Amino acid sequence: FTELMISFFFLPPLSSFTDHFSLFNNNNNTAMTEPKSKDAKRAYSLNINKALDKEHENKSLRAVLDLPPSALQGLADRANNMLEAFHVKTIADLAKWKHAKIAQAIAACASVEEAGGRDDACVMNINKALDKEFETKTFGEVLNAPISALQGLADWTDNVLVPLNVKTVGDLAKWKFVLWAQAIETLAKFETDNDEH
Repeated sequence: FTELMISFFFLPPLSSFTDHFSLFNNNNNTAMTEPKSKDAKRAYSLNINKALDKEHENKSLRAVLDLPPSALQGLADRANNMLEAFHVKTIADLAKWKHAKIAQAIAACASVEEAGGRDDACVMNINKALDKEFETKTFGEVLNAPISALQGLADWTDNVLVPLNVKTVGDLAKWKFVLWAQAIETLAKFETDNDEH
């Protein structure tokens, strides 16, 4: 009887039993919580709706690259025929268009050109990008020249893009449809399949 009484007096308080049970129960609940499915669809927000015709807004960036230029919002179907004269048949072709890239590079250099600042010892030139008569011009002067000033573009090409508001090398450099195509082409390389990351 004495031993029983001693054991009773040395039992831990009831609260410790309830705390222990609560801890066990909480751990059990945590273990039983179902993890979020890895296949759950993530809600994306990015889009380029203002650059694409409505019917193409839900396509992947890589799929957009295979579309004709007229898939870009603001370019009618007739633009496809005009651009074919420059071997541009898709948005990917538009992004890689050599003459547009040259025009952009000339515009960038024109922005840092110093009027009358060339030293007689300077050997800088872009002769392989320009027709002979424009080789000695400043970057700024080339920007104001017709697109045929770029080597490889015949005189008849000057009028081809006029209906699309491209009359000069400078116009080609800042033509928004080329800039959109280049942005799409750059970012398409970082696009994944099936929500993989």
